[in-house]
Amino acid sequence: MGVAFSMRRGGRAGFSLIELMIGVVILVVALTAAIGSQVISHNLLRTSRETNTAMGDLEGAMELAILVAPGNLPVPASEFANGRPIARFNGLHLRNQTITATYPTYTAGLAVPDPLEVVMTVRWNDYLQRPRTLSLSTMRTR
Repeated sequence: MGVAFSMRRGGRAGFSLIELMIGVVILVVALTAAIGSQVISHNLLRTSRETNTAMGDLEGAMELAILVAPGNLPVPASEFANGRPIARFNGLHLRNQTITATYPTYTAGLAVPDPLEVVMTVRWNDYLQRPRTLSLSTMRTR
C-alpha cells in the first residue's frame, strides 16, 4: 500500500521550495506587524505615564497655591510669583520639567482682584524630546 501511494503522487512528497519561501514570507510579515504593534503600544504607555506624572505634579502645585492667601499669590516675593517657574517643581519627575503660575486677571502694581484666576502650566520634554504642555486653572476668592 505504501508503494502504490507514493507512485500515485508521482514520487513527490513534502513542500516545494516556492511553497516554503511563500510560507516564510507570510511568517516574516506577520511577525513584523506584531513587533511593530508592540513598539507602538509601549510608546503610548510611556506617553500616558509621563502625562499622568505631569498632571499629578500640576495638581500638587495647585494644592500648594490654594494654601496661600490669594493676596500673596501673584506678588514677586511669593513662591508662586506671576510668570516665574516654581522652584520646587523644576525637573522634579520629568525631563526639563517646569511649572509656572500665571494670573490672567491680575495686573502687576494693582490690587489683587477678587476672584483671582490662577493658571498652572507644566512644561516638559517627553521621551522623544518633544515639548509637552498641560494647564490647570482655578478661581481663588478671599
